Amino acid sequence: MEEAFHLLEGSGYELPANLNNPFSYTPHPLCMAAARRVCAYLDEQSEWSEELAAGKMLGVLVCQDDCGRLGFLAAYSGQLGGREDWPWFVPAVFDYLQPTGYFKGEEAAISAINHRIEQLEQSAEMKSAKAAVQQLQQQEQEELAAYKQMMQAARERRHLLRQAGDDREELTRESQFQKAELRRLKARWSDKVEEAERRLMPLEDSINALKEERKRRSDALQRWLFDQFLMQNVKGERRTLTSIFAPTAQGVPPSGAGECCAPKLLQYAFTHGLRPLAIAEFWQGRSPRMEVRHHGQYYPACRGKCKPILEWMLDQDGLADGQPQTEAQSVAEGLSIVYEDSCLVVVNKPAGLLSVRGKTGGESVESLLRARYGRVFMVHRLDQDTSGLLVVALTVEAYHALQPQFMPDVEPAGNGHCRVSKKYMALLEGVVHGHGTISLPLRPDLTDRPRQVVDHTHGKEAVTDYEVLSVADGLTRIALIPRTGRTHQLRMHCAHAEGLATPIVGDRLYGKPAQRLCLHAAELAFYHPMTGERMHFTSPVPF
Repeated sequence: MEEAFHLLEGSGYELPANLNNPFSYTPHPLCMAAARRVCAYLDEQSEWSEELAAGKMLGVLVCQDDCGRLGFLAAYSGQLGGREDWPWFVPAVFDYLQPTGYFKGEEAAISAINHRIEQLEQSAEMKSAKAAVQQLQQQEQEELAAYKQMMQAARERRHLLRQAGDDREELTRESQFQKAELRRLKARWSDKVEEAERRLMPLEDSINALKEERKRRSDALQRWLFDQFLMQNVKGERRTLTSIFAPTAQGVPPSGAGECCAPKLLQYAFTHGLRPLAIAEFWQGRSPRMEVRHHGQYYPACRGKCKPILEWMLDQDGLADGQPQTEAQSVAEGLSIVYEDSCLVVVNKPAGLLSVRGKTGGESVESLLRARYGRVFMVHRLDQDTSGLLVVALTVEAYHALQPQFMPDVEPAGNGHCRVSKKYMALLEGVVHGHGTISLPLRPDLTDRPRQVVDHTHGKEAVTDYEVLSVADGLTRIALIPRTGRTHQLRMHCAHAEGLATPIVGDRLYGKPAQRLCLHAAELAFYHPMTGERMHFTSPVPF
């Protein structure tokens, strides 16, 4: 244990009474001191410098041993230098990378299957058989097209003859013969193509059989692997990853589960009699191409891979990043009505209040308005941490008339009269100049919702116009005008390296936590669903 447990000077700091929530925290000063020790150690390891510069999540767990000594554990996510068992760091929960182990043996067998599939697909026999089929199909299309063109010309000729009074029976027989000949031509080509496909079929069957074997062995290896991850919780109980994820919506562990920093740190602490006091994870190196990660910044544990594991390990159901009830109540009291009539209401939502009730319940704009108006229909939403203007329909008719104006896709050129207009004000934690347009496609991070990622292949188009209003004290006040309505669009476009590379102040997902997220829906304009009148509302910026 001495190799992974590093003594830490704790004088001057009040020790935490309980471990912080890994999904919502401000790093304890002891965690920050431990993180500095980790960085200093890594600076001395030149063999990892390139990999670390490319980006790596690291974690620390401050804890006490059975003698009351204060220290910390350190971990890296996944692998470092192709290994999971480097001294000084806690080891993997299960090290499946041992060269002579079952995993590496099966992995080699699967790789051999991949190699055999590639050999068959690239073989001269396969290429020749495929080319023969494609050539015959091309010849078939050309000959059938030429014959159909001839038939069309003959049909037009017969039509002209009949118009001139020629009704000879030969014309009908010619038409019947040509139709029959077309059927015979199709049958002859079908036989030729089928004969070529029969020569191709055994080769494709061999490849498909190998692919089925690869899938079967891959799935079996994945199940075996998750059964080897035997997690221990705070009570000393043990469960496999397979059983931990069985009750969840996905039913099976996602790839990489159990290899993040937090599970590795807690596993080591619980299996070595250490008392966890404070945990934190931080990013080192460049931001990934798709995600938003900043060097030296602290981040919550990921939800898709870690939440079920950590809830079980810490024996705390529903670990979340919500607000305390008393604070949520005070936020709810900040909701104000800006405008109302018989079919809609415009409200000014305070930061911290949900637009609609989440999985954990609690107050929301929707629940508060239902208490006042009865049925309401949410036309659009604001993130919980975003404040500002929100329009809510009070009738089904108004909802259906308003909804098309709030469609998330890019506004069609020349169709502005059909669309909503929004302007947000934000404060960025850095200096940006000028104005322009950001276009970065977004999609959800499937293993860490609600975070979004930039995905140029599978993401949905997201476009934002921006204009810098002022710069002072190292902060930028900026106007953001979304032309699409994707989740976290403005936050991602500000924070991502391909956008402004400058997070919004208080963005706990893509930047740094602060007293609040400095993003405010300051202007909202739309056409009244019943009268067609253009409605325009403004809200003062609270930061």
